[in-house]
Amino acid sequence: MAELVREEPASVGQRLLALMDHYRGRDSALNEQVLWRLRGPYDHEAMTRAVAALTARHEPLRTTYPRGRRMRQQIHVPRPVPVPVTDVSAEADPGAAAREIVATEVATGVDASVWPLRPRVVRLDAEHHLVVLTLHHYCSDDYSNALLARDLRSLYAVETGETVDLPAPQWQYAQWARWQADQLSGANLTRLTDYWTGKLTGARLVDLPARRRRPVPDGEPPWISVEHYVDAETTAALRQLARRHRTTLFPVTLAVFYALLYAETGADDLTVASLFANRSQPQVRDTVGFFASMVLLRERFTPDTTLSELIAQARTTVMDAMRHQDLPHQLLPPDTVAGGTGRTDDVLFQLLGSLMTRADMAGEELDDMEAQLERRRFALEFVVVPQGDQLSALLLCSRAEFDPLWADTFVRDYVTLVRRAVADADVPLARLRGAPVT
Repeated sequence: MAELVREEPASVGQRLLALMDHYRGRDSALNEQVLWRLRGPYDHEAMTRAVAALTARHEPLRTTYPRGRRMRQQIHVPRPVPVPVTDVSAEADPGAAAREIVATEVATGVDASVWPLRPRVVRLDAEHHLVVLTLHHYCSDDYSNALLARDLRSLYAVETGETVDLPAPQWQYAQWARWQADQLSGANLTRLTDYWTGKLTGARLVDLPARRRRPVPDGEPPWISVEHYVDAETTAALRQLARRHRTTLFPVTLAVFYALLYAETGADDLTVASLFANRSQPQVRDTVGFFASMVLLRERFTPDTTLSELIAQARTTVMDAMRHQDLPHQLLPPDTVAGGTGRTDDVLFQLLGSLMTRADMAGEELDDMEAQLERRRFALEFVVVPQGDQLSALLLCSRAEFDPLWADTFVRDYVTLVRRAVADADVPLARLRGAPVT
C-alpha cells in the first residue's frame, strides 16, 4: 500500500453512493469505465508512465476508503501502478475477445478499500490496442470520465515525445468536498432546502401502467436496451427549436420526454430524476471525482399546454435546478415526494455530451461500453446521446419490470414525438401524439 498523505471526510455524494451500494447490493454496480482504442505504434512503458502520471495528477485515483462505520478518504502519495497487457491477437475474433474482457472488467468489483483504479491494456494486433480503466464510482463520474480520457491521451502523448498543453486542476476533490460541506450548512442549507421542498412538496412518482413485476426467462439478460435514432435533418431542426427558445437541447429533449410520459400515463404533474454535473465552481473544471448530484425535475401542465410552452417551463425548471443542485434530493425531508410504486430515482432522464465532449464515447468506443448496460442502477433510464449530426435515443430498463416490446415502442414513440415537435411545437399536448408529421 502506498504511503498515506492525509485523511479527509468523505463527501456527501460518496456517502449516498455507499448507501445505494449497500441497499442495492451488487458488487460491480458502482464500477465506472474509461475506454480508449489506440491505433498505430504502441509503447507500453510510455503507457505505464502515463497511467502513473494520471494518478499523480488526480488525488481520487490514489484515494482509498477503509471499511468502517465512518466513511473517510485516505489519500496516498503517487506510486507506480501495474498495467497488465492481455494479448488476444491470436484469437479467431480479437474484437469479440476484447469486448469479453471489457465486460468481465466492468462486472468485477473494484475494492476501494485497497485501490480505486484498475488499468488494463488489450492487444488486438501490433497496431491496435484497447486501453481500459476500471474505477470505483467513489472517485469518478461521467464528466470525470471524460477528463480522464482527455488526460490519459495527453499524458501518453507527452511520454512518447509530443508537447501537449494540459491545464492543471485548480482544486483537488477533497478541497471541493470541504467547500460542499460548508455549503450544506447554516443559512445556505436553509435556502436550498426551502427551494426544493417548495418545488417538490406534493409531487408524486411517475406511475407507468406498463410497469409490473414479471419473471425473467432463463438465459435472458436482466436489462433491456433499446436504441433508435433521430435523423440528421430532424436533429438540426430540434437544435433550431432550442435556439428559438434561447436554451440548449436538454430542456427541449426533456420536454418531449414529459410529453411522452403524459401520453403514457395521463398524468399532468410529472417528476423525473436527472444527474447534474454539480460543478458550479470554476475551480473544479479540470478536477476528477464524484461530483454528480441527483435532482428531481417536476413539471405541471394541462392538456392544452403546447410543447412550445412546455419547453419554456422546462427551461426555467432546469435553470433553477442548476442553481440549487448542491443539495441532493436524498437529503430532503422524508416523503417530500410521495406515492407511486418505486423509488424517486427509478425514472431517470439524461442528455449525454451536453457538458463536455465525451472523447471516450465515440465510434467503436461507444459500442465497447455496451457491457456497462449489465450494471444499471435505475429501473428506467432514458438517455439522449448526440452522435455527430444525429441523436441516439436509448432506453435502459429492468426486464423484471418492463416488457421488451413495450420498451421498443416507447423509444419509437419518443422519436416520433421529436419529429412532431419540430413540425409544429404549438400543438397542444393532448393532440401532439396524433398530430400529423409534415
